[in-house]
Amino acid sequence: MLLKIENLTVKIKGNENTLSILDDVSLEIPPQTIFALVGGSGSGKTTSGLSITCLLSPALEIVQGKIHFQGEDLLNYSPIQMQRLRGKEIGMIFQEPLYAFNPVYRIGFQIEEVLKYHTLLNHKERQEKICDLLRLVGLNEPKRIINSYSHQLSGGMRQRAMIAQAIALHPQLLIADEPTSNLDVTLQAKIMDLFLQLKNQLKLSILLISHDLGMVSHLADEIAVMMNGKIVERGKTKEILQNAQHPYTRQLLEALV
Repeated sequence: MLLKIENLTVKIKGNENTLSILDDVSLEIPPQTIFALVGGSGSGKTTSGLSITCLLSPALEIVQGKIHFQGEDLLNYSPIQMQRLRGKEIGMIFQEPLYAFNPVYRIGFQIEEVLKYHTLLNHKERQEKICDLLRLVGLNEPKRIINSYSHQLSGGMRQRAMIAQAIALHPQLLIADEPTSNLDVTLQAKIMDLFLQLKNQLKLSILLISHDLGMVSHLADEIAVMMNGKIVERGKTKEILQNAQHPYTRQLLEALV
């Protein structure tokens, strides 16, 4: 099993009596699988993804649970160990690339930072690698993208550039948080096709975090539905779509009609 989360509970730090942000969450993601975590705003989807990468807000803390990645509990990792793991073994696509990219640095510089930290490639080799990555995600003018700032790119181009950064080191797991929420329907379809291509070409797993059950129904092998910090239903995508058991899952499906 590539990723196994067991009984994960997250609360606001110093407020043990408050409701849990995540409440006893458990899930498993096999290798080379697209696993979708679906639910409305505030359901705990993003918190689940940030828990895996140990990027939770300082206001939150994990009070219970285990996060096993390739057999090791990430909650036992030191900050330095996690820093080495992020980017190399686990890539993250944040919800809004316009804000995730630093506006004062060019796109190429920010992608190159990942390669400088994790590899021994020289500058010329890093530049060639960045061009290859940008072409892989469908950006056919890589040198222009490298020299651009994030605000100079369209939403779709920024999203692809962020995907290029996330897959720069061929991670085993890619976490994609609402990766198409700010794109039009045509661009959403292209990004969906790109995820399928990357899964097959790079042999990676994708944790797809989304509120859109319609989108993930075309991508995901398995689905878990979250509500109020809990997973209320999970299973193979086809089974969930055809025979949803929980009322909340049925509400999400009815919203597609």
